[in-house]
Amino acid sequence: MALGLALWLGPLLLASLWGLSAPALLLRRLGEHLQRLQESSGPRLLLGPGAAALPRAGWLEQPLDPFNASDGRSFLQIVTHSLGLRCLSLSRAETVTQLRATKHQASGLGDRQWLYQTCTEFGFYVTCKGPGCPFSQLPALPSELDLCEQVFGLSASSVAQAVAQTNAYYGGQKPGATRVLFVNGDTDPWHVLSVTQALGPSEPALLIPGASHCLDMAPERPSDSPSLRSGRQNIFRQLQTWLRQANQGQLPRGA
Repeated sequence: MALGLALWLGPLLLASLWGLSAPALLLRRLGEHLQRLQESSGPRLLLGPGAAALPRAGWLEQPLDPFNASDGRSFLQIVTHSLGLRCLSLSRAETVTQLRATKHQASGLGDRQWLYQTCTEFGFYVTCKGPGCPFSQLPALPSELDLCEQVFGLSASSVAQAVAQTNAYYGGQKPGATRVLFVNGDTDPWHVLSVTQALGPSEPALLIPGASHCLDMAPERPSDSPSLRSGRQNIFRQLQTWLRQANQGQLPRGA
């Protein structure tokens, strides 16, 4: 089955560059940019039998948002600017040194905190395995777990135990929540960690075809797909229902 790269390309590409994910806003913009390329006459960024075409040379240096004439920056320019760097380091040793630093740094803001949270709570490591992986095999699970050991002295077994405790406390993919609508896009790699099928009347789920990470929360655009427009309408209707029930005192006890 073909899988649109969309946001999935962003974290894997950047993980290959320096071992950590880029800021969420940057990855969302990259995902939207690639989705536009898919919808236009540009290269088809799909994985699957007979559809593994790569983007044309130099695409990283092209403007990130071709629909915004005031922003002519390329993807690489935005990456380096967001990190406060003039260039990106490919050194694993330098990455570990920066992550170990406890004093405030102008670049890599939040990287140490995010890594600590993954090591002590929920994992969430971006990997790329299998013959269809178009990126370096370096961002594999062992290398991610090695960072927990090298930076915080936390073993792989302690990370696994922490993830198990988090799932046990919050319920994992069966959280037992009330009045929660779980919204995901099927091209967002994180959707496999979420609830994608309704668990009950008070825990509905919405999986939007062709949507990437948090795309339903982005401003509406003329290029939005019919499935994305329909998804936003479904979210709005569900919120209307719950707010009306709350206003009329119709919500069941404990809901």
